[in-house]
Amino acid sequence: MAEVRSRGQARRKGAGGDGGGYPTPSSPERVSISETNAEKLVGPHVSHPIISPTSAFSILLVVRLLSAVYATIPDCDEVFNYWEPAHYLTHGYGLQTWEYSPVYAIRSWAYVGLHAIATRAISLVPQLEKTYEFYGLRCLFAVFCAYSEKRLYAVVSSSINPRVGILYLVLTIGSAGMFHAAAAFLPSTFAMYTTMLAMASFMDRRWGSRSVQGVVWFAVGGLLGWPFSMAMCIPFVLEEIFVGCIAWDLVPTLLRLAKGGAVSLILLASIVGVDYLAYRKLEIVPLNIVLYNVFSGAGKGPNVYGTEPWWFYLANLTLNFNILLPLALASYPLLILYYLACRSVAIGVTPRMASISLPFYLWLAVFTTQPHKEERFMFVAYPALCINAAVSYHIILTVWGGLSGRLTNGKAREFLDRTVIVAPLSLAMIASIGRILAVTSGYSAPLHVYSVLPSDAQGYLCLAKEWYRFPSSYFLPDGIRVKFVKSAFDGLLPGEFPETGDPWSRPGTWMIPSGMNDENKGDPSKYVSLELCDYMVESYFSRPVEEFEADYALDQGQWESVYCENFLDSTQTGMLGRTLWVPSWVPVKKSWGRYCLLKRAAR
Repeated sequence: MAEVRSRGQARRKGAGGDGGGYPTPSSPERVSISETNAEKLVGPHVSHPIISPTSAFSILLVVRLLSAVYATIPDCDEVFNYWEPAHYLTHGYGLQTWEYSPVYAIRSWAYVGLHAIATRAISLVPQLEKTYEFYGLRCLFAVFCAYSEKRLYAVVSSSINPRVGILYLVLTIGSAGMFHAAAAFLPSTFAMYTTMLAMASFMDRRWGSRSVQGVVWFAVGGLLGWPFSMAMCIPFVLEEIFVGCIAWDLVPTLLRLAKGGAVSLILLASIVGVDYLAYRKLEIVPLNIVLYNVFSGAGKGPNVYGTEPWWFYLANLTLNFNILLPLALASYPLLILYYLACRSVAIGVTPRMASISLPFYLWLAVFTTQPHKEERFMFVAYPALCINAAVSYHIILTVWGGLSGRLTNGKAREFLDRTVIVAPLSLAMIASIGRILAVTSGYSAPLHVYSVLPSDAQGYLCLAKEWYRFPSSYFLPDGIRVKFVKSAFDGLLPGEFPETGDPWSRPGTWMIPSGMNDENKGDPSKYVSLELCDYMVESYFSRPVEEFEADYALDQGQWESVYCENFLDSTQTGMLGRTLWVPSWVPVKKSWGRYCLLKRAAR
């Protein structure tokens, strides 16, 4: 057929369309049936964001920097598996987990090393304490997160729908979940950044397919960060193949995907090379992570660290996203109902909204079936959750727009329209702020108490039952080393990287440490006698303590208090008091303990 142009010819023609290589709507004589179908799938229009990407980035950056400064560290894995190894690379000492033993090698020195370079650069600024390295790296995370979110917002606005884009922006800014995840030193957070960039690349068809970039970004997040995050690419790759089939463009589509895969293999080779230099043996860390988590066998694997019921993520996501979670879960059903009711694709609601809704469902389904569950496992899907919620809200507003004109008019209609738009968003944002304030006001003491140690302090700082809230050696003077004393915890505690006098030698990356295992079995050699402790960080709550957990803060004969802060006793606080911040004059049950830095009393 003479009137049918190839996709490559249409791309060279340029001008308009959705940029995915399809002809413009203004040239119907050049559009084939297959190309028209493809346009319906990817959306033929190009829209402009309601707020400029630059303004969006500025707003996002302010919010993410607040996260970098005020967010707590709720997961000890962040400290012991990432902050401590980075501190070891830059300062020559730190705590080591079994995951970094060359026997197991399920953590990549390439990932930690990149962050260590950043903290080392910050440390070159004269007269800065080590805590500036900690918060400086968090600020870099904030910048990267804000950029990734801005990129996703701009593409959703231009390639999907501007109202979906602005709703996504508002929801991600006002989300407690994104606040806590944005500046965390975790592979799942890193994969969250790259997933946003990958999603944006796959969605953006304004100047041709960007599937190569999309595949590479997914690979960066999966190979350098967390390999399971690459599962998020499945819906986008399937969409690319489906659209390629309809547009008679399957071979070029597969070639683009293969090109992205080839670049990903080069990236993997680079990561393996860095880890080979560190471990002094060939290790494919992403593969090791998958083998450990999926094929460890009985008595090993992530389940030895605890399991949770199937509804764990639903409860956790409700805490962090409130009404956004049901909106996100409803996006696909709402799209189906909308299409069935309208029996056609209306302006502003396209089939592509269904395809971009799938990643969140996929991620939630896969990880809900896993017995071992942790909050950080959901970080990768947080942006997808916000997009799904934005799609649902967009459909609700679209339906309401058709109904409100029939129900009322004039100022009453204007008032109702504004209420429908503003009220749910305001409630969601107020609930999120309440959640953020509840966490930061109740559990921030560890980030403050350690900083009180004088810069010339020497000796051992001991941890008992509060070992898992240690915020990292970045909060300690170089003359202080962390030690553990016996508490009720009977699992495996971190060991110590070997120290040398050589500022360039880091034998802890390749030496096999003693007393390590992958079964969470305790090692008595990790403990020291209480008499060796010069300082101690402990909490005190007005309730009975468990065996081995003495209230050291009350032992004034051996210890004197240097500095204390309030710390929320979650076991004695009501659900509302734990969940949301409320003013002090509201009669909500709250119980506070003390989080203290202790110094051994003069003998």
